[in-house]
Amino acid sequence: MKNERTGCNTILLYETDAYITKFQATVLDAEEREGGKVYLELTETTFFPEGGGQAGDRGLIEGCEVTDTKKIDGRVFHILNSKEVKEKSVSFEEGQLISGEVDFALRFRRMQNHIAEHLFCGIANKRFGYDNVGFHLSDVVTFDLDGPLTADEISSIENACNKAVWENVPVSVSFPTPGEAETLPFRSKLELSEGVRLVAIEGYDLCACCAPALHSTGEIGIIKVLDWMPHRGGTRITLIAGEDAWADYRNLDSQMRELMKLFSAKRELVSDMAADYAAKTQEMHLENTELKKEITELYAESLLNQIHASAGKQTKICFFMKNADEVQVRNVINKCVKEYDGILAGFRGNDTDGYRYVCGRREGTEVSPEAISLRELAKQMKEALGGSGGGSEIMIQGSAPTTESIIRTFFN
Repeated sequence: MKNERTGCNTILLYETDAYITKFQATVLDAEEREGGKVYLELTETTFFPEGGGQAGDRGLIEGCEVTDTKKIDGRVFHILNSKEVKEKSVSFEEGQLISGEVDFALRFRRMQNHIAEHLFCGIANKRFGYDNVGFHLSDVVTFDLDGPLTADEISSIENACNKAVWENVPVSVSFPTPGEAETLPFRSKLELSEGVRLVAIEGYDLCACCAPALHSTGEIGIIKVLDWMPHRGGTRITLIAGEDAWADYRNLDSQMRELMKLFSAKRELVSDMAADYAAKTQEMHLENTELKKEITELYAESLLNQIHASAGKQTKICFFMKNADEVQVRNVINKCVKEYDGILAGFRGNDTDGYRYVCGRREGTEVSPEAISLRELAKQMKEALGGSGGGSEIMIQGSAPTTESIIRTFFN
């Protein structure tokens, strides 16, 4: 028989007491569906089905893992892996009595984060009149308020949230009748008049909510806003709470200790040292860029002297820029082919690790019939020098895992 308030066949035990972890129930329906999943419907459950932006509970039923819980067409289904069910020789028949246990560690973490969001939104609503118009709970909580907040305002709300945690105020659940609901100033993302379930944080918030709730704010532990941004005229907030916030702090503390060692600085001076390091790094980067330009110009000047000395007798010239990068080699070729009708081949690397090359000729150059094409050169280099390469008739690039001496012999 359907529950008039929830519209489903299953009694939802978590609605009145989210701390019930184990339960027994009778199977209403069990069917294997596509994807190797068993969908199990029960007379009652402590498993929360996915809804309102929060994922469904996980846990065990008859020793088999419940990977998800969903509400589909008004029915609550516990989803199991059919392969595991068969391997454990478990069968589910209508009328069968089963035992289940929710993953309470996961449940509790989610409750900490969810009630933290209630606190933040309740305070924001009282102070600024903003409503929560979007909510998603995964590893963190992300929600959208329909009005703008400054960094100082967000910090102030965060402080108020944590004071509410330290006050350890009660969190309660109620099920008002439609008539009673009309008289109550509760927050809701939807227009509700029937089937209302309210979660109250004494003195801070009253909100329509379908998810499991803590007994008191003290169980949240701590609330920390991680990020915020303008979103559709309002504000998108990302926060973390409880056990997740503690794990996040431990991670940050570990990273801070590594930075303290790296900068040989006290904790409170690390950010100053990092800023100073970033400024010096930027300064060095600019100096390095200018030096690279000067070195590239020197290589180009040297290559042009070689080109002029050859007086067009060489159809291809190779040069080495062992410590240069690809951009430098390309720049030298692009500058020098303007004064050369043949092929220029630039190599960077060393005899131990091998070389990378770029070969190019001037675009629009009229190539004589006896002159080699760049694509053909790439094939010959692969055979003679190993490695790989390819490209167009204007430029090719590749690798040559060999020595400078062999490369020069090839080109000469």
